[in-house]
Amino acid sequence: MKKILLSFALIIGTGMVVASATVAFFSDTETSAGNVFTAGTIDLTVDSFGATYNGQSIVGANFSADNLTTQKFFTFNDIKPGDWGIRHISLHGESNPAYACMLLEDKQDQENGINEPESAVDNTPEGELSGRLNMFAWEDRDGDNKYEPLTPNFEPALVGYGASFAPDSFFDITYKVLFDSTSGLGALTQNNVRNVAVAWCAGNQNVVHDNSLGNITCDGGVANDYQTDSFDADVVLYAEQVRNNPNFKCSDLVLP
Repeated sequence: MKKILLSFALIIGTGMVVASATVAFFSDTETSAGNVFTAGTIDLTVDSFGATYNGQSIVGANFSADNLTTQKFFTFNDIKPGDWGIRHISLHGESNPAYACMLLEDKQDQENGINEPESAVDNTPEGELSGRLNMFAWEDRDGDNKYEPLTPNFEPALVGYGASFAPDSFFDITYKVLFDSTSGLGALTQNNVRNVAVAWCAGNQNVVHDNSLGNITCDGGVANDYQTDSFDADVVLYAEQVRNNPNFKCSDLVLP
């Protein structure tokens, strides 16, 4: 009886030794330190030069490439039927490729009173000036303020593709396509300048597209209904990334 008990105690002791044993494995560690995700940028800067009014240069109207603050593209206080002008706007892509759109925001027609000649044809309290202004814009690739639609220069129309405009056609449309997925003109790329020229007319504007030097004329006619009127609007230039965004259209744009 004593032998059996001793054997049992020995078995328990052996089991305890096995349970407390440790096992070691080979191992290795490699560390890739300092991983970083940094967001890219879309940065559009704008300059303007070569502004004219009835064929004469406007002194002091130019400004260099920068983020817009108080700069104005158009400031005219005494226009009359038949007046016209050209404004050159350059878009600079300072970072990643981007689409570009031009929008007209906060449009306001002001009557500013009705004088005697206007009262004979119009007594409405709303201003009519925006309905008498027309504009045509093209990509002025050589920056000379001349519309050259045919090869070798091939300066494509951007706003206003027809031979002439109907009243209100420019200012009734909120967005203007410059370079989006539908234009076929490519995007604004880094360190790239895209030149846009805008010709405006107080009256009926006619644009000839089938000459090597496209002819732009302005016929003011008789239009007493907008005497004393004024028109204000914000010109917004909008850029949006190209990458991962193949179907962007200016017509779908809603400003944030």
